[in-house]
Amino acid sequence: MKPTLEIVILNDYAVLNGGSASVALASARGLASRSVRVTLLTCVGPVAPELRSVPNLEVICLGQEEISKDPNRIRAFGTGIRNSRAVEAVRGVLRNKPRGRTIVHVHTWTKALSPFALDAVCEMGFPLVATLHDFFISCPNGGFFVHGADEICVRRPLSLDCIRCNCDRRNYAHKLWRVARTAVQNRVLQVPRRIAHYVGVSEFSLKVLRPHLPATVPVTVVRNPLECVDAGPAATGSNGNFVFIGRFEKEKGVRLFAEAARATGLPAVFIGDGSLAPELRQMCPDAQFTGWIGANAIRAHLRSALALVFPPLWYETLGLVVVEAAAAGVPAIVSDQCAATDVIRDGINGLHFLRGAVASLAGKMRLLAGDRALAGSLGKAAYDGFWADPWTLDRHVGELLGVYGQLTHAA
Repeated sequence: MKPTLEIVILNDYAVLNGGSASVALASARGLASRSVRVTLLTCVGPVAPELRSVPNLEVICLGQEEISKDPNRIRAFGTGIRNSRAVEAVRGVLRNKPRGRTIVHVHTWTKALSPFALDAVCEMGFPLVATLHDFFISCPNGGFFVHGADEICVRRPLSLDCIRCNCDRRNYAHKLWRVARTAVQNRVLQVPRRIAHYVGVSEFSLKVLRPHLPATVPVTVVRNPLECVDAGPAATGSNGNFVFIGRFEKEKGVRLFAEAARATGLPAVFIGDGSLAPELRQMCPDAQFTGWIGANAIRAHLRSALALVFPPLWYETLGLVVVEAAAAGVPAIVSDQCAATDVIRDGINGLHFLRGAVASLAGKMRLLAGDRALAGSLGKAAYDGFWADPWTLDRHVGELLGVYGQLTHAA
């Protein structure tokens, strides 16, 4: 009998609180369903209900605070660089794992686990796979973005220009701490070159990151899993709402959407929450604000939408909500300098607008509102394109097993 593959998944969170966590947790369940022995090691709880009592899956949650929420800031700054409990937990898990058929896969580590958890994996000689859900493997603030100036950053990470730039959304002192953490991660521990295989979530994000990654480490794009139901294409041609889904933060472009909705007077739906919520409500008093809602409610809003608006000011690494909209047959209007352009082809299955330009976004919204036939054709093309090659969990797991197979064969 062929020896059983074992996967240890590292992730900051054990709960579904965003795109990266949803991928990490879904992959844990998906791998376990393929009779792969999976250990999911996390720091921050609670443990998502769907992870409980899953055959072949062991979940370990340390019950720690996310470093940004630790009231003891001195402790948080130290833990963010080296989380001793997480390091010991990683060592404890791997101590009993068989070499040659155990692979460690990390999704996120900057909110709790810390770079030293990755160092422990490499130190013990286990192959480490890293999914690049963000840009923290290279960029100190994780986004190649200058908060405050709202500019895409093209500085070389950890260069003098990078260190001098006050790009952090909080303050310059926090930026300097992040520089120190990245310097420890990349210069002292040399984590990037010790990773055995990188997994990208889009060609766009890899194009941004590849110049900053070790040329000798292989990279494979693996599509994120998406749980969706084929209910046929939405009747976009007869719908009226423009929908935004995500955090209400400036870099997400939500204020840009509000300004465009106000300028056009077109109906807008804001799904999500964040620090800009009071301002957005004031800007768009007639808009609908749902707060955070469940997956089924989001699907219902998408099916009643004329278009999804995805207007980030920064790159993003994917924009999974755009793919969800396509699965429902809803076209997306996306920034022309974000990762969603991998999925949305201008004039084919959606529209592009000039990054950060209210007038450009407003013009695209008016175009779809005034040409329902165009909206319908774009939505149908988005639907056909998705369901011709759907982003299923089964496919995601199959592609991961292909990556893992390369590493076990090499061992």
